[in-house]
Amino acid sequence: MANIQPVTFAKYGKKRWQHFSSYAFAARTALVPLMLTEVRNAASAFPIGFAKHQNNCFPVAILGLEAETNVFVDEQGQWLGAYTPAAFRAWPFSVSYAERGEKLLCVDEDSGLITDPPDGEAFFNEDETLSEALQGVMHFLARFTQDRAPSLGACAALEAAGLLQPWTATVRTDRRQWTMDQFLRIDEEALNKLGTSTLASLHKVGAISLAYSQLHSMAHLPLVGRLAEQRLSQADARAETVSPGA
Repeated sequence: MANIQPVTFAKYGKKRWQHFSSYAFAARTALVPLMLTEVRNAASAFPIGFAKHQNNCFPVAILGLEAETNVFVDEQGQWLGAYTPAAFRAWPFSVSYAERGEKLLCVDEDSGLITDPPDGEAFFNEDETLSEALQGVMHFLARFTQDRAPSLGACAALEAAGLLQPWTATVRTDRRQWTMDQFLRIDEEALNKLGTSTLASLHKVGAISLAYSQLHSMAHLPLVGRLAEQRLSQADARAETVSPGA
């Protein structure tokens, strides 16, 4: 479990941090939210679906077919995908929201990347301002979080236009079959029947690009299946090496 803590001078003023060199931290993340500006790149790498949480609908990258299994991270912690979701690129840092809505820079205390001097990057300067390295992280996270509202807005527009439908997908390999039924997808038939004015309003909020990206991304489901099957084969090989009498 992650141990997410707000970054304050009182707690981290004398600490330093290191850049991650392994994606092992993402190995149990089967789904990750996507921002509108990255959806087109993500669609070239893995399947995308729409997930509902409370009153919000948002696009997610489907990184595995089982809970807590990301098939795009191998046993050495290397990333196997053609694109890396923005949500992973700032680790161990993230943004959370205080009760009044203000953004808080946070860090995973259990990441193993927080160190004592002289190793790594400083959290703060001596005048208690963020170090140059951490300002770079904040800049990236600011761009990432600013895209949240447009992303939710585009999804809401698709939903209001009646373009989202339940999605049941079956992925078959030589050894196994998986079924997903927790996502929504674009109703292509309904999309093709939209009038000019509706298309224009959806295009204005980035929803049309999002819709076609989701449709195109579904072609990557077999890839996820192949990677999942490779993982099963690797698990079998490990089991054979430790079996009694081996």
